[in-house]
Amino acid sequence: MRFSTILITLTLFLLFGCEQAKEQQKESHPPEIKSATEKAETVQQQSVGGNGSGLFHQPITPKLVELPSEALAYWRVNTAEKPALVLFSYDPLLKSIDPSLQEEARELTLTGSSKELRLHGSFNTAEPLILPTQAVAAALDAGLFSKLIWVFPSKADPALLQLEFFRNQMVEEQLLTEEDAAKLKLNDGIYSGEVRGIPFEAVHHQQLFKMEEPFVLHIELGFFRGLYDNEIKSPLYTLLRNTVEGIRQQNWQPLATTLSYSTLEGAVALDVRFVINDLAKLMRNPQLLNQEMPKEWQLRSEALYAGDMYSESKKIELSEQMVTVAPQSAAANFDRFQALFLDQKVEPALESLAKAVELDPGYAASYLELTQLAIQDGNFDKALELVTLAEQQLPENPFIGLQKAFLLSRSGQPRAALDQLDKAPQQWSTIYHPQVPAKIVELKKEITAESNEQKEE
Repeated sequence: MRFSTILITLTLFLLFGCEQAKEQQKESHPPEIKSATEKAETVQQQSVGGNGSGLFHQPITPKLVELPSEALAYWRVNTAEKPALVLFSYDPLLKSIDPSLQEEARELTLTGSSKELRLHGSFNTAEPLILPTQAVAAALDAGLFSKLIWVFPSKADPALLQLEFFRNQMVEEQLLTEEDAAKLKLNDGIYSGEVRGIPFEAVHHQQLFKMEEPFVLHIELGFFRGLYDNEIKSPLYTLLRNTVEGIRQQNWQPLATTLSYSTLEGAVALDVRFVINDLAKLMRNPQLLNQEMPKEWQLRSEALYAGDMYSESKKIELSEQMVTVAPQSAAANFDRFQALFLDQKVEPALESLAKAVELDPGYAASYLELTQLAIQDGNFDKALELVTLAEQQLPENPFIGLQKAFLLSRSGQPRAALDQLDKAPQQWSTIYHPQVPAKIVELKKEITAESNEQKEE
């Protein structure tokens, strides 16, 4: 399901019977009012006129990261310019950091390496300091930006936005204090006020404007979630094109541009990961806006439409054509994997997934979902094979290793399971994972008892 808000469930949490303290991606903009239904059609690229020196006129090289928290390494580079942050996102990423972690989070924000941000910037690590939904809060707490401009997606007419509703929602979601929310004003589709001591604007995505001050741009894949219904009402490539056009008309010249996939924790589904890659391609090659849409993109647009029309055979045919046209495209190989898997052609599907992961390790998160399916089927050997593939590509996630230990024990390999548990981190966050150390000890005892029973037999 596209733009799923459910995080990938790891077997560990099912085993331990505890709920994951995940950050829910909830709406932080006014009620949606449906616009006129768009006719379903293959997106046709139209010639774009006008000259300029800004984004989507001249080529730039954006920085791509898995999670918004990893973008902090690039955001802090331009602090001397006192830039604003222009954030295209479904969520303003302003969740507060626990007071006991704020000092460490500030240090990580200001000096942490890319590796350290990966190790401490996700819930699915042993010692999280900054969750993805806290990335902007961390940046503001560290003084990286002089202003925050949040461009939010909405199907509502800008003239129909409601100030009081927005105030209440921002307070309820703990994104603004009551004092800051009370100061908010609404004018022409733009909420303005303050957040954490700096100017704040929340801008309807149709109300973009020229930027005279220096700024950093970040676009998070979840942004498109607020605009997307399905390929019949709101084709993804149409949304992408419209977003690009809106930015292009403003002739923006950001100091730096970062893009985040946001698929690693499952906040956004893997089957739309391609949007960030295609957006980056348009930034690097803006002349594509004046040409016919690349063949791979045309085929994907048709395949997405076919899927929504329940024409699975047509979707498989189009995915095969995609791989023929773009054999080195991770997205094309992933599309083929999905089409074949839904058609129960498991082995060729897994071959396509392996190719997609080889080209883009971010797709390895699919192995976790497949592991769950194998466990549900009682096929622990296959689940072990799949979780091992996930472990190889996602080494920062220690829960995968714990899940592997469980599967080793269920596959009759208690000694290997205990060795796997010995590799687990010794330190776990007391804020986010207080129950894990005790559960590891408990699991060790269970496996040791099973092992002793086997020896006696």
